[in-house]
Amino acid sequence: MSNSKATVKKIGLISCIATGIGCIVGSGIFGSLPTVINDIGPSVIIALIGAVIYTLAKMIPNVYVSAVVPTSGSFFVAPTKLVHPALGMFMAAQNLLQPVLVSVFAVLFADYFVALFPALAGKETIVSIGILIVYAILGYLGNHTFASINSIMVGVLLVAMALYIFVGIPNIQPERLTMSGILAPGIRVTTLGAAIAVLSSSLSGGASITQIADDVKNPRRNIPLALILAPTLVAVIYILMAVVTLGAMTTPQITTLAEVGGHFLSRSLLTFFIVGGPLFGVLTSMVPVIMLCCAQIQAASDCGLFPAFVGKKNKYGIAPASLGFVMLFAILLCATGSTFGVLMTIFSFVNCVGDIVLCILPFFLKKRYPYACLYPGFKLPSWMVNVLSIFAVCVAAYLSFSALATLDAVVWILIAAFAVLFFLYMYLRLRYLKKFGSDLIAELKAPYAPWEAREAECKAMSKAG
Repeated sequence: MSNSKATVKKIGLISCIATGIGCIVGSGIFGSLPTVINDIGPSVIIALIGAVIYTLAKMIPNVYVSAVVPTSGSFFVAPTKLVHPALGMFMAAQNLLQPVLVSVFAVLFADYFVALFPALAGKETIVSIGILIVYAILGYLGNHTFASINSIMVGVLLVAMALYIFVGIPNIQPERLTMSGILAPGIRVTTLGAAIAVLSSSLSGGASITQIADDVKNPRRNIPLALILAPTLVAVIYILMAVVTLGAMTTPQITTLAEVGGHFLSRSLLTFFIVGGPLFGVLTSMVPVIMLCCAQIQAASDCGLFPAFVGKKNKYGIAPASLGFVMLFAILLCATGSTFGVLMTIFSFVNCVGDIVLCILPFFLKKRYPYACLYPGFKLPSWMVNVLSIFAVCVAAYLSFSALATLDAVVWILIAAFAVLFFLYMYLRLRYLKKFGSDLIAELKAPYAPWEAREAECKAMSKAG
């Protein structure tokens, strides 16, 4: 990449794990866990275990690539350099939809915030725009500052969930947690599969840390560790929360975890749980998504896909133009009071296709950089990487097909319009660069210098050893 890198503080392993946990937890589990419990009861424990298996399987390709050749914006760089620029362009286009998630989180934050301060009722849009402006300022100060603040909020989030678990355990009714109820031999496979799909979404997001690899200390070791530890720790917490919820329920159906917590938490502790749980969950989810989106835009700009000014970094290591695009797009969506159902449907489909791209990368990595693969920062058995990558590709392909089958005419039109606009932009960008004697496709196909240097280093190590 052409950008000179500013001297910035590096993010350590603890902050990497905290960032992953913050992105994973979010507010999703506070809604999805009660929903799944209402659908399948104690079998939610089995569904959670299944969700953990699928999430870790999908994470292994990212773990492997990060252990061998980490780089910021790898969701764009790796498909471009390892497979073909067309896949990198697809991932760049997909990334332009990420601000939709940022706006959704801002709207959710406003809903929770107004619930705590009823005097602000009717001003949700102002609240959501306000939090986006605050986050834009924090984002401008760099990933280290952003991640450090996020780590503090994740700490509060974990305390809130620990409070729910440890205060709730003495209130568990053992008769509600029998092995026969958990195994539920009569439950349909499709019902259990749907539950696993819902809970898997609540365990996703940890891979966002891979997109800021240049800001991480010892990324070939710390990023793979964070990718494995973050979802594993969250999974243990989710299972314990499910056990408490099942054992402390006093009604057949529940609406929120706060409803269950109200039976064993005092008023002040319940308020802390609501603030530190769902409210902070939304805030901690927003940070990694913003960092991920900015990192990919910067990487695409450094490679020439977008104009150079888009990726020009400030003294904190952040490109203001990239950050500005992400936050202004999110603010615009909030300001218009848009409903996000259609946009989220498009994003979900494109995201599933993106998972296929990311899960095939280990096979190309071994072909392009065989010596670097011999000296990863975090070792994994080759057979495990291959098996889990194929498994994840198959599941992602199935989910893509399922999502595709549900799209209506309006969504198809929006997808087509977005594809045409991006294709038109790329055509004009290629022609513009060609006038100045630059062949963008050839440049994108060129080997990535840091990876080539790592391969040469590992080759020398292999011959010397």
